Amino acid sequence: MTRRHLSMAGIVIAGTVLLTGCGAMGASQAPGPGIGMPAPANESGGLPDWAGEPESAPQPGNEESAGGDMGASGDDVPAEAADEDRAVIISGNLSMRVGDPIQMADAVTDAAQSRGGSIDRRAEGASTDFQPAWAMLTVRVPAAQVQDLLTALRALGDVTEVDLGEEVVTNQVRDLEVRVNASRASVDRLTQLLSTAADTDTLLEVEAQLTQRTSELEQLLSQQRTLTDQVAMSTIEVRISSTTVEGPTGTPSFWDGLVAGWGAFLAWGAAALFALGQALPTLAVLALLALVVWVIVRRILKRMPQRTTPPVAGATIVNPTTSTVSD
Repeated sequence: MTRRHLSMAGIVIAGTVLLTGCGAMGASQAPGPGIGMPAPANESGGLPDWAGEPESAPQPGNEESAGGDMGASGDDVPAEAADEDRAVIISGNLSMRVGDPIQMADAVTDAAQSRGGSIDRRAEGASTDFQPAWAMLTVRVPAAQVQDLLTALRALGDVTEVDLGEEVVTNQVRDLEVRVNASRASVDRLTQLLSTAADTDTLLEVEAQLTQRTSELEQLLSQQRTLTDQVAMSTIEVRISSTTVEGPTGTPSFWDGLVAGWGAFLAWGAAALFALGQALPTLAVLALLALVVWVIVRRILKRMPQRTTPPVAGATIVNPTTSTVSD
C-alpha cells in the first residue's frame, strides 16, 4: 500500500514539472512589442502617416528616439524668437529728494532727451514760507533705455522710491494686426467692386459699405499706432521734492498774525472797491430808471381830479358873511 502511494506521488510531481516547462517555453517564444505584431493604426483606421512626417517614424535600433525624445523637440526652439514677439508696456513712478528741485528737473530733462526721450508734461513750484520747492515731470523714454535712465537718475540725486510695472500686450498687438489686415483686404475688395459696379443701386451700396469699412480701418490703425507708441516709449512720472524748507519755522508770532490780518484787510478792501466799481454802472442805470418812473407817476397824480369831502349829516354850516352882518 505504501509503495502504491509513493508511485502515485511520483507521477503527480513529474506531471507538474512537465507542465511548468511547457508554459515557460511558450512564453519565451511569444512575440515581443513591435516584433511580428501589426503596426498601430492611426485615427482613420489605416497605418500611421510616417511618410509625411519622417522625423516621427521609428528608426531601427533607435526606439527611444521615437518615444520620449519626441516630447523634448519643442525645447530646441530658441528663446530669443519668443522674446522678440513679446510686447510689453512699461510705466511707473519715481520720487527724488534734492536741494534744488527746479535745477534737478532740468537735469532729468537733459538725461531723458539724451536717450531719445521727451518730456510730455512739466510742473514746478517755488519755495514758500511753509511749503518746499517741488517739480513733477512726465518722462517718455524708449523701453530699452529705462534701466539706463534709472541709473543716471540715481547718480544725479537721492532716489527715494521707484515703482515700475509691466503690462504684457502681445495678444492685443497680434489681434490688432490681424484685424487691420482683414479690414484692409475688405477695403481693397470693395474698391475693386466700386470700379466694376453695373448700375447706380449697386454703386451706392458699395460706396456705403466702403465708407463704413474705411472708417473702421482708420479706427483700427489709430489704435494700433497708440499701442505701438506705448510699447516703444515707456512713461515714468518723476516727482522731485526739496530736502529743506526755506522760511520761518515753528508757530507764527503775534506780529506775523497782525501782518497777515492787515494783508487780509487790504485784500478785502481791494475786493470791496472792485465790487463797487463793477456795481456802479448798474446802480446808475437803475437810478435813472427810478427817476423816470417817479416823474411819470407824479404827472399822472397831478392830472387826476381832487376829491371833495361830502358834508357830515347833522352838521351846521356857518356862513361867515351872515355872522358879520348880524353883529
